[in-house]
Amino acid sequence: MGERNDNHFVPRFYLRYWSADTKSTNLFNFSRMRAIEGVSIKGQCQRHNFYAFAPKLEDALGDLEDAAADSIRLLKTNNDVPRRGSDEWAVLLAFIVFQKLRTTNTGRMTDAMTDYISKLWLEGTQYEEEARNLKIENVYPVAIPMTLVGNVLPIAEDLRLHLLINETARQFITSDDPVVLHNQYCEGITWQGVTGWNSTGLQIFFPLSPTELVVLFDADTYKLGRSHRGETVTRLTNERDIAQLNSLQILNAHHNVYYAGFCGAEKVLSECRGLARRRPKTRTTFVETEAKETDDPETSGSILHMYEPLLPVRLEVSKLAVRRDRRRIALHSRANMYRKVIPKTDEERAAYGKPPAGGRYAVKKITHI
Repeated sequence: MGERNDNHFVPRFYLRYWSADTKSTNLFNFSRMRAIEGVSIKGQCQRHNFYAFAPKLEDALGDLEDAAADSIRLLKTNNDVPRRGSDEWAVLLAFIVFQKLRTTNTGRMTDAMTDYISKLWLEGTQYEEEARNLKIENVYPVAIPMTLVGNVLPIAEDLRLHLLINETARQFITSDDPVVLHNQYCEGITWQGVTGWNSTGLQIFFPLSPTELVVLFDADTYKLGRSHRGETVTRLTNERDIAQLNSLQILNAHHNVYYAGFCGAEKVLSECRGLARRRPKTRTTFVETEAKETDDPETSGSILHMYEPLLPVRLEVSKLAVRRDRRRIALHSRANMYRKVIPKTDEERAAYGKPPAGGRYAVKKITHI
């Protein structure tokens, strides 16, 4: 058998949870603003040669997906998340991290970074004018993000894993970018990123079926159900909570939202159409500072901050609350809070260079892509 050419960035076993026959599902496409029923799962969420930069990667991901399917099957059987530190817990965490870093949405952010930095690097050269009229992209846009999994996993493993069980008539939906990063604690902060893997208040929402959704969250910042009492499962009985969680999928999706359609499909379509105008037209923000002299008179330095702004939603899930002690901290201070102190190597410290001699960097421009 030859190498696989059509690579799935959302696995088929996962999309089957939104299928009545294991072969087809239903979708809402935002570019066409229409629902399509009975689409083949095999043809969804794939790109030709998406993983060609690592020919064996599709097989390795297949092994992870098989193990993740077993972990999810156990979760469904037990109606509970895997025990922290267990093999099933580690597999599920790794699967969620990989899933976030392998989608076309992540590739789109990488392309935006490549385009911006390339044009910045070419400023003042003979190629500046030509580059300005080009869109510079990566041949393999998820190659860089997927190399970061080994860095992300040790940071993400402190997040608390919790299961939400949907007991309402309205079902959970999913999308072509189903792992959604949010930060309810930092809603209102627009001047920098607050969904980094080490950010205080990080929340990760990942639906597993029309009736189940797992959440990874900063337990020092939030209480989810009776998580502060050690419980790991919360049952939702309010349809408004389901609509809130579904809105994350609708706003975060790249092209498509997927739904089972067993019942209540008209609610899904109404939600998609209602939120379509609020879907972000740009997903990456660059803040570039003016150059400043350092302690070395022959050099100067500037900062380029790239981040993904929060989705345009005020999350209000009845069982999810910010802890009282964290609410006392001013909003502007929350943006600079981190869950872990990560020591830098000598090489990393050297790469940051010397601080500016004259204090803060002044912002030169802000660009939304």
